[in-house]
Formats: sequence, structure tokens, C-alpha cells
Amino acid sequence: MSTNPQFDTPAPTDELAELRNRLMETDLTALGSADYRTFHRQLKAIEIGSELRIAYLGNITLDFLPPFVAVHGAREGWLAKAHIGHFGQYFQELHSQEFADFRPEIVVLVLSLRLLRPDATAQMTTLSPEERQVLRDDVLGEVESWVKQALAATPAILLVGNFPLPATPALGVADSAETYGEMEFHLELNLGLMRRMRACSRVQILDVNRVAARIGYRQAFDTRLLHLSRMEWTEALMAGLGQEIVRHGIAAKGSARKCLALDLDNTLWGGIVGEDGALGIRIGHGDAESEAFLAFQQRIRTLKDRGILLALCSKNNPADVEEAFRLRTEMPLKPDDFSARAIGWNPKHQGLAQIAADLNIGIDAIAFIDDNPAEIALIRQKLPMVECLLLPPDPAAFVAALDNLTCFEKAVVLADDAGKARQYRQEAERMRFSAGHDSMDDYLAQLQMEVEIGPVEAGHLPRVHQMFAKTNQFNVTTRRYTLGELEAMLESPDHRLGMAALRDRFGDLGIIAAFILIENGARLHIDSLLMSCRAMGRGVETAIMNFIKQQFGTQAHLSILSAEFIPTEKNKPAAGYFADQGFRPSAHYPGLPYVLHKKDLVIKPCDWIKTKGASLWK
Repeated sequence: MSTNPQFDTPAPTDELAELRNRLMETDLTALGSADYRTFHRQLKAIEIGSELRIAYLGNITLDFLPPFVAVHGAREGWLAKAHIGHFGQYFQELHSQEFADFRPEIVVLVLSLRLLRPDATAQMTTLSPEERQVLRDDVLGEVESWVKQALAATPAILLVGNFPLPATPALGVADSAETYGEMEFHLELNLGLMRRMRACSRVQILDVNRVAARIGYRQAFDTRLLHLSRMEWTEALMAGLGQEIVRHGIAAKGSARKCLALDLDNTLWGGIVGEDGALGIRIGHGDAESEAFLAFQQRIRTLKDRGILLALCSKNNPADVEEAFRLRTEMPLKPDDFSARAIGWNPKHQGLAQIAADLNIGIDAIAFIDDNPAEIALIRQKLPMVECLLLPPDPAAFVAALDNLTCFEKAVVLADDAGKARQYRQEAERMRFSAGHDSMDDYLAQLQMEVEIGPVEAGHLPRVHQMFAKTNQFNVTTRRYTLGELEAMLESPDHRLGMAALRDRFGDLGIIAAFILIENGARLHIDSLLMSCRAMGRGVETAIMNFIKQQFGTQAHLSILSAEFIPTEKNKPAAGYFADQGFRPSAHYPGLPYVLHKKDLVIKPCDWIKTKGASLWK
């Protein structure tokens, strides 16, 4: 059983799965408030499912927001549970027993500037530029103080709302001529908030201002509500923020989809390449339709920069597609941008399954975009776990439709993410290299692998947390630790967090493995050990265990190395790992299936890997 109940993910109930499927087929941007309430009533009747626990704190009435979050959360397969703090008690709430018992995964702080500093904001036009700067720093200082206390009180991700700009400054158009006017004050307040929070890995900005601007300030706020209930947000703004909070939830849980698969005709370009020819398809500059497809490809290209793999899944003649990419050089997307292709005349659900197999990812890690409603309907029927986007009729709306997808959110884009497509190209080179060798031993020796193993440092935590959130196949316990929990382990004298980075003749694979060791008297327990699928099958797991054994052997106070394997549907590749590494079933330690006594310590040969290690004990 997981030691982290807040990240346990039981299989969704039939009711939740059915409701989720309905929501996946629904354009949530078209829902009215009555629709949200209807869905929310249905969600309240569902008792069992994967939870997303969110605490809402602030100086405004937040009771009306959770139902909107719950509907968007259900679309991701989550039952969003809410803890609503007492009005204005956002500091005190952090230290309440009720808050601690709730164990939030996300804590949302939203402050109304008008209610936070009522006198100053009402008299903004009478304040001097220096007084406005003092007000800015005073507000930022209060938020910073709350964040400091919250980081100490909970391992949760903190979402700190920024401050919406006024729809109309008090001085009207003259405000821009003012020295440090009202608009400049608000812009610097939000900019200062972003800059101060950037240093905290567990803090993210909930961009209330951007969501309000997208809706329109006059449609987002109603001052009558502020006077009546201390909440000026309209239902339109709460629906937008509901989706935004769930985006942060996807980033916090590390549940972003890994791959975007795309149709071609009337999706990446206008027209049908098999009929119109490579020179007849519409893409590029010169007319509105061609430029719309150009803008769509440019936007897709940014997903690749985010670390999302791109793939093609299209019913087409492969030669026609190759000619289109060769002749239409103005296309932003190039053949090398796609890590997998399924181009032919087989059904597209078979093509998506092939893409998943080629990339060694789950089918549920794919999102698919097509312009054909019949194809989308078939995918939803055959592969309901695939996120599908049916493009609107007007290609000018494609970018907005893509941006509305929530499934690619990440808390931070790491260097490892930005090089993801390059890593898959390198893997293809390794496969070709492997085919040229008669034996696996010869292949491994010629790979020239170098693995560096050592303690996790604070700067490595985002990548290590990402691995804990995503790694399934070679993961001995599949415990999903939060970023806050990992941070706490770095400070714990009983925990040892380790990681491994790998290079070979084809390039740098980056951090590919992580493990957690816990001291308990004379026993060192392997709480977690996980490794990226791209490093499997090379003996790296043996090099890592050899390092752990050597570290264990240097500590005179330790005599037993223990471990456990918790089976899941996906981690079968790790099932025999401990037995293969010399561990034996335990008869004397209940709950610890594998043990290795120091006197039985044996280093397993893996001479084809050059290992460099740094001590876990300082």
C-alpha cells in the first residue's frame, strides 16, 4: 500500500468514468452556469474515485468556485474535494487542525486588493508615486509572508492568485501620463509577484488577471456582488478559473500527456495532398486560409519545445506526405519534428496503438487532433483513454482550440523536456546501431555508457519529482511523492535521495533514475527505485544497485539492506529485479519481502558501464 494516500489513484468508478467520458465529448467553454450545476450535482453523488484535494483561502467569498473546479477536474478523472477556509483567515487557517486533516495537494490563495487595502485603493489618485510604491511592496510583503508560512505548514503546491487590472483607471486616459500611475502600479505589482514567487519551486501563479482579460473585465467582474457577498467574480470568470486551477493540478500531479498525434489533410494544411498535390495544399503566406494553417503549425511547434512528442496519424500515401514536406519548405514543422508516424490506410485507432508501441508509452499518454468528426468518434469509441480534439470548421480558430486543451501542462519546462524529441532520435540511432551487432554483449560494450550516481540536490528536484509522477514500468513501488515531500526528505537525517544520469556514444540522456533510501536503526530500506524506460535493458539498473550496495557497505552501523516490490498493471519489468540482484525473501521481517545481509553482499558485474559515484552520506 502506498505511504502517500494523497496520491493514491484507485481505478475510477463506473459512474466517474461514464461522467468523464461525457465531459470529454463536451465543449466546456460552451457550458452555462446551469450546466455546471447539473454536472456538479452528479459528481456529488459519486463517492469513490481518484481525489484532487484543494484548499481555498483568501479574503473573498470562495464558496462558489469549487463546483466549477470539480467539473473540469472530473474531465481529468478526478473527484475534486474542497476545503474552504474561513473568510479572511488565510494565515490562521494554515495552522488549523481542519486544514491539516484535509491534507491538501493544492492550496489556492486569492486576495482582493480592494478588500486587502481598502483605504489605499480607494484613494489611489491622491497617493504620491512613492506612496504607491510603498503600497506595492507592502502587499507583496504580505503575500510573501503567507507563502513562507504555507511552505512550512504543508507539502502542497501553492497557487497564488495575482491581481486583476482595473477595467478603467480612475484618471481615465490621463493615467498613462502619470508618474507611476494606477495601471503601472498594478502591472508592477503582478510582475513583482511573479518574480518573487519564481524562486519557490512549490509556488505557481494563478493568473486571475489573464483569465479575466480573456473573458473581458466587464464580463468577469460584477461590483454588485462585491457589496452583497464579498465576491465580485461572475460565473464566467469562475468557469475560466476552474479550468485554470485544473491546469495547475495536471502540472502538480505530473499527469500531462506525453504525445500529440496529428492528422494531416485539413489539419496541418488545407486540402488533400493525395488530390491537390504537394504544391496545391494551402500552407504559408499569401491568403488567409494558408496563413491560418501556418499559425497552427507554429503553435504546435511550441508544444515540442515544451517536451511534448509529436506524431503523425493519417490515412494517406506515405510518398505523397514525404513530397509535401520536401517541397513545402515554408512549413514550420519538419519531418524530424515527429518522433513517430502511422501513415497508411489502416484505421486510425490502430495507428495510435502503433505510435504508442513505437514510443514505448501508454495509449493514455496520447492526445489526438483531427478535423473529421467520424474519425474522432471512432477513436473515442475504440480508445476512450485518448484525449481527442475535433477541430472547428474555421482554421483561424485552430490555435485557440489547441490552447484550450489542458492536457499538456507542466509546472516547469526542464532542459530534459526541451530535448525530448532529440532523445527519441538518438534512441532510433541506438536501435539501428544495435541491429549491426551479432550479440547483446557486443552492443552494450560498444555503447560506451557512462553513469553518474550521487545525491539529489535541490536543483534536481523538479526533474526527480517529474520522474516520480510519471515513471511506471521500471518502478518497484510506484509511490508518488509530492514535490514538498521530496523537499522534506532532503532535510531529513534518515532519508537518502539518490539519482543517476546517463551518457553514451549517441548523447546525454540526462537524469534517468532516482531512488530513496531510509535508515531505520541497523537497517537501510529501499523505499523507492525507479528508472526511465529509455534506459531499460542496458544493465544500468545493476550499476545503480551496485552503487547502493557499496554505499551500504561503507556504513558500519548498517547490517541489513531491505526492499519491497509492489506490483501494478505496468511495472512487470521490475518484478524480478531484487531477486536478480541477490536479495532473498524475508522470513523474519514481516512486510519486507526482500532482504540482503551485509555478509552476503555481492557486486554483480556490469563491466560495460563506466560508473562514477558520489557518497550519499556527507
